[in-house]
Amino acid sequence: MNRTYKLIVDNISENISLVRLNTSFIASRLDFNIEEIEDIKVSVSEAVNYQLNISEKTEIEFLITNNEIQIDVINENLHKKEMNGTSDKFAKMILETLMDKVVFGEKKIHLSKKLKD
Repeated sequence: MNRTYKLIVDNISENISLVRLNTSFIASRLDFNIEEIEDIKVSVSEAVNYQLNISEKTEIEFLITNNEIQIDVINENLHKKEMNGTSDKFAKMILETLMDKVVFGEKKIHLSKKLKD
């Protein structure tokens, strides 16, 4: 079972709640427990917040496999954002703590979390 969901939102802070709600729904389809769903929601909102002011829109792509959720927060201008300041370092630390894999790419932030057996 591979399923892909895409969400494109205007890059405004009010849409972070919309992204969190969609993330909850999608993660629950894979039977993550409530704590894991909360970790995924926090991570996705941190990734969206990290790149909030660098373009007009952001695309969030969710790929669900049998035992894993992969999330790409895609922004064509992400390469223009430099990791500096305490808040950026804190955001990266949160992502790396809550998710199994975090990769900051040139155009996206990739997050993944596997179901625990």
